[in-house]
Amino acid sequence: LAGCASDNIQDIEAGYDQEAGAGPMAMAHVNHVAKSWMETPRQVGLLTIARSEATVASTHADLAVQRSGDSDWVKMHAVHVKHALEPKGKGPGKGYGLIKAVKEVKQHIKLAIASEDTSDAVAFHGKQIMMSADSVLARIETLDALANQIIEAPRGTDFTLQAEEMSDLTSKILLGDDINGDGNINWEENEAGLDQALSYLEYLQEKEAAYHE
Repeated sequence: LAGCASDNIQDIEAGYDQEAGAGPMAMAHVNHVAKSWMETPRQVGLLTIARSEATVASTHADLAVQRSGDSDWVKMHAVHVKHALEPKGKGPGKGYGLIKAVKEVKQHIKLAIASEDTSDAVAFHGKQIMMSADSVLARIETLDALANQIIEAPRGTDFTLQAEEMSDLTSKILLGDDINGDGNINWEENEAGLDQALSYLEYLQEKEAAYHE
């Protein structure tokens, strides 16, 4: 995954207190994001379920593009995209919802940072994860509005452009977006997606593991 230079864990090594890993309270919240949360299907981590729901949304957005000249087809997949974002009743996906998952990723990382036994690693990489979540939520808001536009439009509407935009948005939710064209995905410039959030989470876990070796 592309990332800005400061995302390289070796480049920021000097900024960490090598003797101050996070304690159990902070790591409990990190582990809700990374490993397990009691409310998710099969109790997977919140970032795992977020990526799963985002993949479902992306699949259906891509399917809409395949037959964008068929308005009923595009409308059907827009409904499926919305269900992956915020499920109501039965539909494709895990039934948890991308919006809820990303908001809870942000909330638990915020709690980890605020914990009395937090660490420099949790604070630094946690900030990266939270800002990535903000970027993702902004794209989700745009995607949700676009899906609503498609669903509410009259049958027979040409949805070619809307279907392509829906596919592009779901891709950027997962992969991020190099907005400024510098070849990197930068968490400080609203570019990061869920893939980058996962990288930052992995950096955090690697650092905490090193603290406790």
